[in-house]
Amino acid sequence: MNSPKKRRYTPAWLILAVGTLLSIVAALSVAKWEKETLRAEFKNQGDRLATALQQSIDTNLGMLRATRSFYAATEKVDRQEFSTFVQYFMTRYPGILAFSWSRRVSAAERQSYEQAIRAEGYPTFEIIERGASGQMVRAKERPEYFPVTYIESRQSQVGALGYDLNSESSRRIPLEKARDTGKMAATDRIKFFTTKQLGFLTFQPIYRSDATLNSLKSHRQNFQGVTIAVFEISDIVKAALAGVQLNYMDFYLLDSSASQEESFLSFYESSNKQIITDINRKFPEKINTGYFCNDNFCTRNLNVADRQWSLLLIPQAEYIGIQAFWRAWVTLFSGLLLTALVTAYLLTSLRHTSEVEKLVYERTTQAKQLREALQSLEQNMEMLDLASDSIIIRDLENRIKFWNQGAERLYGWNKSECINEYTHILLQTVFPTSREELFREFFEKGYWEGELIHTKRNGTKITVESRWTLQRDNWGNAIAMLEINNDITQRKQAEAAIHQLATREREKAKQLKQTLQELQKTQTQLIQTEKMSSLGQLVAGLAHEINNPVNFIYGNLSHTDGYIQELLELLRLYQRYYPNPASEIHDYYETTEIDFLIEDLPKMLSSMKIGAERIRQIVLSLRNFSRFDEAEMKAVDIHEGIDNTLLILQNRLKDKPNHPAIEVIKEYGKLPKIECYAGQLNQVFMNIITNAIDALDSYNEQRSGEEIEINPSIIKICTAVIGEGTKENPQRVLIKIADNGVGITPEAKKRLFDPFFTTKPVGKGTGLGLSISYQIIVEKHGGMLSCESELGQGTEFLIEIPMNQQQKTSIEK
Repeated sequence: MNSPKKRRYTPAWLILAVGTLLSIVAALSVAKWEKETLRAEFKNQGDRLATALQQSIDTNLGMLRATRSFYAATEKVDRQEFSTFVQYFMTRYPGILAFSWSRRVSAAERQSYEQAIRAEGYPTFEIIERGASGQMVRAKERPEYFPVTYIESRQSQVGALGYDLNSESSRRIPLEKARDTGKMAATDRIKFFTTKQLGFLTFQPIYRSDATLNSLKSHRQNFQGVTIAVFEISDIVKAALAGVQLNYMDFYLLDSSASQEESFLSFYESSNKQIITDINRKFPEKINTGYFCNDNFCTRNLNVADRQWSLLLIPQAEYIGIQAFWRAWVTLFSGLLLTALVTAYLLTSLRHTSEVEKLVYERTTQAKQLREALQSLEQNMEMLDLASDSIIIRDLENRIKFWNQGAERLYGWNKSECINEYTHILLQTVFPTSREELFREFFEKGYWEGELIHTKRNGTKITVESRWTLQRDNWGNAIAMLEINNDITQRKQAEAAIHQLATREREKAKQLKQTLQELQKTQTQLIQTEKMSSLGQLVAGLAHEINNPVNFIYGNLSHTDGYIQELLELLRLYQRYYPNPASEIHDYYETTEIDFLIEDLPKMLSSMKIGAERIRQIVLSLRNFSRFDEAEMKAVDIHEGIDNTLLILQNRLKDKPNHPAIEVIKEYGKLPKIECYAGQLNQVFMNIITNAIDALDSYNEQRSGEEIEINPSIIKICTAVIGEGTKENPQRVLIKIADNGVGITPEAKKRLFDPFFTTKPVGKGTGLGLSISYQIIVEKHGGMLSCESELGQGTEFLIEIPMNQQQKTSIEK
């Protein structure tokens, strides 16, 4: 019996074996062809990428080459001509970050060169270099300089004006190479402090237009300077990638002319289309690409001025694996699938008859079980009909099969009207979640409890507490759904009323608390304002009282000096014409040391005059700071208010025992007079600068003398005019006050302008200074006051106020 049955399946197994073998042979042939095709596609993509990168580099460097012809055609290029020429190219080539001209200046020409640039509108200009601490300082003496004379940039680069390229080897070496060869030269990679990105500089030498360049000596003698272009590597890569499609292909961009440690320029990660230029990233010594990148197949060379870059293409695993052999896999799977289908068809044909008979038997048995279960359920319906709750039995299609008397009383429909109706259509059920999600949960768990909204026959909507149970037969098959509903409408209405009342009471309590806080804040600010007003009156009166006697003393000092000079001259005449006076006069002369008095008396009067002048300056600063007579808004000099504040705080800024000096750096822009409340604005300056001094003093207490000497305390004050002068962006005055202290924590920064909040010890701060300053700037002047700070990076306050009060509304918007 078994032997004929086995022989019946032999053709199917034979077809399976032959089909599998042919599928494998075909797949291997397709894989070999696909491997070669993929390498050719990869080479084409690499060539296109290398060409796009070289074109991007050449396009950007072409503008720099054009400057040589520009300088050759013009006998002398002034600042405006340079700006016009450069701006045209920078508009067309966004990859250029900055462009500058550095003139060759000998040591003998240095003073006249600096004076000429100052006359162009840069009063503080000088040739500078980077000091040991990283700050810009006056350049040391050297035979020649190459200072940045003109500069155009997409970002503010005023600090680079005057920087000597000859002071740093990374710039001096390519500069000298460009000078001696007459060709463009590029630097190693450079990390820009402003953008935190990697980039490089290129130098184009400029010679005298009538010079003959046939030797090294002639190159050096006729060399006038260099034009410099600054590029970000990521911008060049982005421009090249704009027209190239890379799928599953990463690449490294390396500087072959640099050392291994300094060779990394950028890395492109195709999975998220990101260009990485992290200077700390190291080029891996070994990259696993299998057979794909042998014999420099994945490497391309790029020329950047006098340097050579390398492009290393790296196919990802998806490119080499799935992408490379998908046709082979499709061929294999198609062959195996066809073989399996033919084999399955033969096997299925043989088993079909027995499976059909088995299925008929199973369906007959299930129908019999379902009839028995329904009969058992109908026997219990008489008991369910007498229950007071609303009880509904639904089939698996949600049709009503049982409707008891409790349901009739609750909804208003009798049993005959509801049988075979769809439950949720009849009752217009509103579910707490989506119907599909609720039924999925019900059939997974076998039960469900929750609240539903039903509509009665008379149109009244009610809320019911509903419990569903899935009814199963003895074999676990679902046959019906039992639903029990209780009316909880009155209970829900009572709960809603209680919740609404509680919400109203909470809102009232919140409003009362807010009102109390506003009253406390207003009271505190009024007290502080009154204190400042009294202090201003006291300072103004004291300055007036001191000023009168000081003027009397100061005015008489010049007369006293003249009288004494006349007496001294008379004494000299006596000594000349009566060299042998009486003995009593001679003894008195020796006793009183007349020679010392003659020498010291003019010095004493000069010291008294300097002291009186100092008192007059302090009195004037006190009067200007208090501004008691300027309570109304008027146009004032902001810089005068800042200087007066610094003069009053001079005692806290200067060097004292156990208190290192605090350096104040002022970078004032050219500001017109500003409409403001001068006295209140001076109060803001006093609060912020005092806080900066307190922070630096506290920071210095935690540092050693050596640490303070390496990183001295600094307060930097900058002013500028910002805005375009339009209605949407009116002109404003920006005042920045920064220190290099320990900084402010993010938690404290959030509450910085809250009343009574202070980070100072008890007794050293009220927590009202910055709160009142915020009110003065924002509410009184319609400006903005903000703080930027990070732990370990210091703190900077930014004040913006309108130029005049007609612009106040625009800034507030």
